[in-house]
Amino acid sequence: MDPQPPAENRILAATVDNCTLMVVSGAATFKLAPSFKQAMQAAILAGSALIVVDMAPCLSMDSTFMGAIALMGFSLQKSDTTRLVFINLSPHAHALLNGLGVNRILKTYPAGALPEGLGDLSRLEQSLRPVHASPASEHEMAALMYDAHETLTRVDPENLKRFQDVLAFLREDLKRF
Repeated sequence: MDPQPPAENRILAATVDNCTLMVVSGAATFKLAPSFKQAMQAAILAGSALIVVDMAPCLSMDSTFMGAIALMGFSLQKSDTTRLVFINLSPHAHALLNGLGVNRILKTYPAGALPEGLGDLSRLEQSLRPVHASPASEHEMAALMYDAHETLTRVDPENLKRFQDVLAFLREDLKRF
């Protein structure tokens, strides 16, 4: 039996009938955060009433990516027009997000559980296309990383202890630009 090839690290997205499906595949790191952010912004601009993020093929997440998730969660938390849900979280991914308190601002569902009334996603699945964000400059990447970690400290003040050194480093890095 041939081993399964590793999942490609990428974001896939499709919008059909006011619903956007995004799929996070492979290792969700700072390198994917710009594509995730771009796909979220495109979904909002398209007027999606529901954004569903499928985490089934996600193998791992770093703190920058989780901070990018939190950034989007905060931006949509008080929205009257757009709901954001994360589905098919592995126990590990669920524990990571809960450990940082991100579950306080997002609606998440473990593998096999779906939001009531979600319906059939097959049309969206058939329309999925890779999201290719334009390359981020060093300054843009440092700013995104800083914002992501700062957002995690707003989600849960306990995270300040975890990320104070990272934030200090990124603050100094941003001064270079």
